[in-house]
Amino acid sequence: MKLVSPKTLLASLLGCTFVVMKVMTFDGLVDMFWIIFIGYLTVKAIVTAFSQEAYDEDIRQAQQGKVLYRDLFGKFAYIAADVPILLILLAGLLASVCSATTLLRATLIGLLLIAVGYAIWFSWYVSKHKRMRMKNGEWGTGILSTEDEKAWKRSNLWHGIILGITGVLFALYLIFGDLRIYFNNAKLEKTLSTLDCDSITLEKIVPFEWTTVYTFDPYTSKERIERVVGSKIPALKESVSEGMNHVVFTNRGRVVASVCTHPASTGYYLSFTGGENTYYSYSDGGYSHIEYGDEIVFEVMQDDGFVRLYARVEE
Repeated sequence: MKLVSPKTLLASLLGCTFVVMKVMTFDGLVDMFWIIFIGYLTVKAIVTAFSQEAYDEDIRQAQQGKVLYRDLFGKFAYIAADVPILLILLAGLLASVCSATTLLRATLIGLLLIAVGYAIWFSWYVSKHKRMRMKNGEWGTGILSTEDEKAWKRSNLWHGIILGITGVLFALYLIFGDLRIYFNNAKLEKTLSTLDCDSITLEKIVPFEWTTVYTFDPYTSKERIERVVGSKIPALKESVSEGMNHVVFTNRGRVVASVCTHPASTGYYLSFTGGENTYYSYSDGGYSHIEYGDEIVFEVMQDDGFVRLYARVEE
């Protein structure tokens, strides 16, 4: 057995890795769909990688597909099939950087509906003309000019570059989450650690938009924190000792800052308790939260090299 296409083999190995990971973390019908779909493509890629006949057939089909796209879409041919993916990426970008509002939800639904509608129309339109060419005996006879070949090579190169950049950004997002959280953490540290007053409200000093702020007791589990704030992101952590600064800010349901460290590291300690928004309804600790607009007054004190902000919320 001779290896015909190393690139195809590499792609199939990545597909195998994806399938194995999905099998190990199987969680419902969505995972089943991806296992079947990626598994099918992986098997097909392995066959193509080691079969000269299958490889040549794939090349021939790809060549005729390029001819068909050129004839149907002209200069738009190089990105015609990418429109749904671009719309989905745009929706994902908006979802990751914008606050959750009714307008955002409507926009995301609109983009996804356009993407699905375009994909259905595109598949139907291309399949229709492909069947017509096969019926007329024209399929397999198309030829690309030298200029067309160069244009498709440039298109493939840019597709590869964009795919690589997207993959790196996606991997960074999976590892670190929303990078704005870390920027907001830094801005919060700079603001609170340099306070020089006797009392203040969070509405006046927090340097980013927020709607709710939470504080959690020591040792509260990450799963509990995720359930309370309604989000699962890498920036959420659980405190491992007494006296840690554990604060989470959200803006319309999205985490915008998450601090879980010792006051000596940040230069400030923020805490509040009491009132109707303090809960001890579970065994692994409690939490408190206040809303933007509550205008809770925090007492500001200098304490062992850091600024302490504390508020006792009245019932």
